[in-house]
Amino acid sequence: MGIKWTIAHPERLITAVGEVPVTATEILHCTDEFARTGISTYRKLFDLTRLTGTLSQADMRLVGARMAQHVFGHAFGPIAIVVSTEAVAGSARIFQAVSAADRQVQIFRDRYVARVWLDVTAPADQIPEVALE
Repeated sequence: MGIKWTIAHPERLITAVGEVPVTATEILHCTDEFARTGISTYRKLFDLTRLTGTLSQADMRLVGARMAQHVFGHAFGPIAIVVSTEAVAGSARIFQAVSAADRQVQIFRDRYVARVWLDVTAPADQIPEVALE
């Protein structure tokens, strides 16, 4: 799988790293798992700095639309997307435009700055912790 994620429950933070070309199916699997396990309210940091390619505009719109559906009627934490190339930033902007319903999505070039933004935008102590299964 092109995306690997970790969950830090005390920090209410999901960190997902794209390590090879990523497919829309893989991203949708992640978001479905977040919803299934009840961690959609957690803050999300998507590190896409290692990606070597981008998804098509149609795939990015599909992913953004699905995430917007997850948000409808449910709490969904902010998303920080970290990119290293303009091509990936362009794909992230498409996602941002389509998915940003009632939550914040921002694109960054620096992971530290992205994490600071998440900490300021949605402090961990203001997000309910999900009970571990």
